Amino acid sequence: MQEIIWSVKPDLIIETGIAHGGSLIFHASMLELIGGDGLVVGIDIDIRDHNRVEIEAHPMFKRIRMIQGSSIEPAIASQAAEFARNNKRVLVALDSNHTHEHVLKELELYSKFVAKGSYLVVFDTVIEDMPPHYFQNRPWDKGNNPKTALHEFLKKSDRFEIDKEISNKLLLTVAPDGYLRCIKD
Repeated sequence: MQEIIWSVKPDLIIETGIAHGGSLIFHASMLELIGGDGLVVGIDIDIRDHNRVEIEAHPMFKRIRMIQGSSIEPAIASQAAEFARNNKRVLVALDSNHTHEHVLKELELYSKFVAKGSYLVVFDTVIEDMPPHYFQNRPWDKGNNPKTALHEFLKKSDRFEIDKEISNKLLLTVAPDGYLRCIKD
């Protein structure tokens, strides 16, 4: 992600799935190094109070905005669209609910914000490569996960391709095939 952010120099990073906020802070830090007015918009269905307090207390919070709600709800996607509207270089990172249906809907909603040369990154595609029932007490599993959604999405979209250079470079990743480069506006 560091190389991608440095290369693309996005004006905006939209990230679904905040959890404790570590990647929000990381992305905001990268934008700070790049300079300019870049922002990170994090979306999560449940931004816990103790996490919100820590994120808001961080020096990089000046580059962070948070939206609470399901990333696939039209009203939430519409709020993200407002941030994306005036930005030319938007990078999207999907890392929330890992079911096929949810990720496919996120791909459909958020891919339109990504312009040629930028990236749409789908995390935790490794779920498809793990043994069946590896993720106990989770709704996702082999056959129902981000990678299956990504491959279905790519059958319908000619705007994105899997960045094989990144895939070949990474020996270890939670996102095999998950680095999609936008090749068409």
